[in-house]
Amino acid sequence: MKTLLFYSLLITIALNTISCQQSGSVDATTSQVVTSGNWRVSLFTDSGNDETADFAGYTFTFNSGGSLAVVKNGVTTTGSWSINSSSNKFNIDLGPKIASNKPLGELTDDWKILSNTTTEIRLADDNVTSNEFVTFSKN
Repeated sequence: MKTLLFYSLLITIALNTISCQQSGSVDATTSQVVTSGNWRVSLFTDSGNDETADFAGYTFTFNSGGSLAVVKNGVTTTGSWSINSSSNKFNIDLGPKIASNKPLGELTDDWKILSNTTTEIRLADDNVTSNEFVTFSKN
C-alpha cells in the first residue's frame, strides 16, 4: 500500500512539473514569436459569432518594448501588449471596448495563451463566460 501511494505521488509530481515547464515555454516562445514580423487577425469569435471580417485590412506589429502598432489604410493606432508568465496570459490594450473604438477595443483584454507556432498564436479570453477567441496569423 505504501509503495502504491509513493508511486502515485511521484507520478503526480512529475505531471505537474511537465505541465509547468510546458506553460513557461509557451510564454517565452510567444514573446519571441510575436515580435518577429507583422500579424493579422485570422479568427475572432465572440459568443460563438464569427467577427473575423471586422479586422480585415488591419496589420499588427508587436514591438519588443511592449508597444503595439495597428495599421489600416495608412492610419496607425497605438497600444501596448505584455505577457504575464506566471498566469500564462497575453495582455493587449488598444483602448476601451466602446462603439467608437470598434473593432480594436474588442482585443483589449487579458487573453489566455492556448498555443503558438512561428506563424500562428491562438488566444482565449481569460473570462470563460465571454466565449471569445482570437487567432493572430503572420502576414
